[in-house]
Amino acid sequence: MMNFIKREWSLLVLVLGTFLAAFLIYPKMPDMVPIHWNIQGEVDGYGSRFMGTFLMPLVNLGMYVLLLVTPKLDPKRANYEKFEGSYRIIRFTLHIFFALIFALTVYVSLGHPIDVGLWIPAGVCVLIIILGNLMGRVRHNYFVGFKFPWTLASEEVWQRTHRFGSKLMVLGGIFALVSVFLTEGNFRFILMMIGIMLPTIIITIYSYVIYRKING
Repeated sequence: MMNFIKREWSLLVLVLGTFLAAFLIYPKMPDMVPIHWNIQGEVDGYGSRFMGTFLMPLVNLGMYVLLLVTPKLDPKRANYEKFEGSYRIIRFTLHIFFALIFALTVYVSLGHPIDVGLWIPAGVCVLIIILGNLMGRVRHNYFVGFKFPWTLASEEVWQRTHRFGSKLMVLGGIFALVSVFLTEGNFRFILMMIGIMLPTIIITIYSYVIYRKING
């Protein structure tokens, strides 16, 4: 138990800290809390005070449990030791992202003006850039990375796909991030989706071509 706490304490502080913040801020939250915004940055969905306050902390906790047990369930669990540091950064990055979404929701709910249509997409783009930068270090497994049938079938295809995909994912994320700050409305959303989806399509095709080349 002590080894677990020693290893996980920083992540636990991050995850459980959102719950502490939620309990402290709950009495000040309005009866209806915005929980969804359209591509124009306008609120188009509300939740109860409890849902709006505790939704993201609960999502963060669920993600913590999922990412904690995933390596134990993976048939390739031994490979996680080969990218242990990168996997930890992935976990931190996702938890920080959800914590920031929680903070943004609280900030808006308390009546402070902020351009949600700018900052949430920007956060998504930064998330993609960080995760993309780590993909080249991810070793063969069934849960993390570009999990196509052909990458799972061949470790060589996995490695080549992730080296190529890492660079493309970062470039796509940078393109999307720049687009977010230079455009607005529907055009912002379209360019952001291009930056996210086009690399995914190219990576998928590249990976399959490499697989067919190796396997005749």
